[in-house]
Amino acid sequence: MTAGGSSLPGRPVVLLGAGGHAHVVAEALALAHRHLAGHVATAAATGAGTGTYLGNDGILPGLVKTCDFAIGFGFVDVHGARRRARFLVQLRDLGATLACIVHPYAMISPSSLLAPGTFVAMGAMVGTGARVGTGGIVNTGAVIDHDSQMGSNGHLGTGARLAGGVTCGQDVLIGAGAVIRQGLTVGAGAIVGAGAVVIRDVAAGDTVVGNPARSVVRT
Repeated sequence: MTAGGSSLPGRPVVLLGAGGHAHVVAEALALAHRHLAGHVATAAATGAGTGTYLGNDGILPGLVKTCDFAIGFGFVDVHGARRRARFLVQLRDLGATLACIVHPYAMISPSSLLAPGTFVAMGAMVGTGARVGTGGIVNTGAVIDHDSQMGSNGHLGTGARLAGGVTCGQDVLIGAGAVIRQGLTVGAGAIVGAGAVVIRDVAAGDTVVGNPARSVVRT
């Protein structure tokens, strides 16, 4: 199910970020009986749920030998995708170990593969032969059906569905409630708007919305 060597269960996890998605990740960690060392952010979180504030990202090099890492923020636009991708590159260059976090109420096929840094939320399903790339997010109630693939740093939004045999490139955002028809390709960096119904391939870098989904110009 999970890529070998992606994390070490006995080690504490450092959470990057402290917003709403970070709270979701922290809860999943607790339910999976992983120890949360605290969070790294530009400033301490104002609410509870993400553990002790450890400092900003300047402290990351000193933590890589003793801790695993989880990115606790998603993205809703291309700027957020790039920010998250930069953190993945930074962690890779530091030699950091990314925790693969699966909520205990998610359903994961034993023949699927979750790369390091994957987060699968409550009620999500990853089907037979499916693949999720490094740092991928399968959000609450989302479905990746059989033999579908999400590239690195992909985000499948709440309740979104990839039918069988769909291929998504890296840095792809599939909005909440969107549906991708079987066998289609969504190119790298593309955005599929919330509730969209995609019935044809989506070009790399494109944004599509509506039912049936159509291309729009990014602003």
